[in-house]
Amino acid sequence: MPAHYIDIVFDTDSSAIFPTELSRLSAWSSDLHKRFPIIDTVWLVGLAEKNEQDAQQLATRRAENVMTALGQFSIRGEKSDFMGHIFKPDEFGQSGQRVEVNVSPGCPDHCCPNLNPIPKTH
Repeated sequence: MPAHYIDIVFDTDSSAIFPTELSRLSAWSSDLHKRFPIIDTVWLVGLAEKNEQDAQQLATRRAENVMTALGQFSIRGEKSDFMGHIFKPDEFGQSGQRVEVNVSPGCPDHCCPNLNPIPKTH
């Protein structure tokens, strides 16, 4: 089954989730849970821009905070993990102050193999 995505944005130098972002994540999680009662994989990538204070640790804290929120919204995968990265700007002009949330639904009765394995961390 295809993965579902959402980005959660943060203030500069902060790992606190904005109330509006928490509300967005809650609504997204609720919709996901209604459509897919089995969650196979939850994979988060926390990002921070290189000019943010303690960027690597900040990126990891952001991902950890979003993973905690997902758990409170009952989004837990059979396989779950997160990592933090320092954002490398690209041609799309995206902000590096975010967490990329990727959730892959599972098949009923686990009838199909995992098509979206967790990437290996380096």
